[in-house]
Amino acid sequence: MKLYDHIISHTLEQLETCERRAFDYSERACWKDNGESELVMLRDAAYELGGSGTPSVNYTCATTTPGLITKDEVVLCGKDLGDLRGDVSFARITLLEVDDLGEDEQAYNAIRNMEFVRYHVFPDGYMVRVSSESNQEQVRVSKKALAGGIRFASVGNAYIRKYKQMKGIRHVRVIFLVDQPIIRELVGNAKKVDAITKTLTHILDGLPTDCSHCDLKPVCDEVEGMRELHMGKGKKK
Repeated sequence: MKLYDHIISHTLEQLETCERRAFDYSERACWKDNGESELVMLRDAAYELGGSGTPSVNYTCATTTPGLITKDEVVLCGKDLGDLRGDVSFARITLLEVDDLGEDEQAYNAIRNMEFVRYHVFPDGYMVRVSSESNQEQVRVSKKALAGGIRFASVGNAYIRKYKQMKGIRHVRVIFLVDQPIIRELVGNAKKVDAITKTLTHILDGLPTDCSHCDLKPVCDEVEGMRELHMGKGKKK
């Protein structure tokens, strides 16, 4: 499956403009997961990532192409949690290399299951609020967690551990961007991810294959493999 490959490549190109630190995945270095959502009150918070109207974005892309995502790692662009002193812009991007997802509904369900992982990781003292409609992710970090040594590497490891529990996921790269100018540009990538997934939904729902009368034609024109999937679905009917 290469539906998201151009977005992955574009994301990696954009990251070249930032200073980056990479941390190899270690299950032993995962931050504590509470197993359920935690309410961090404003009075107990040190700051918010993506708070005070600053830009924030989140998206997940999967690929079966070998070499795009080469290993399990956390990448940080910007300051670490212990070095921040106030609300800042924020992005968390997850790139996955996966086994063959199958076809049609099977592939779509696999993509959705991978996207839903972001709602099932609950780092202690790290309250996440995700808006699926706007692709925003805001995080309230508690003073207690900062005193306990929370860092992006340990939080990222917790996300990777959750993804690795899913069948068929080979490699996971979790990218955090903090107070970086390119965060605004990444919003466009998130919108494209949504457009591809929604187009896939319409195809599986039996969208007519007359491209000249299709509102989703621009997506099929841009995304490698989408038109073939669309027409292949039409032939099966």
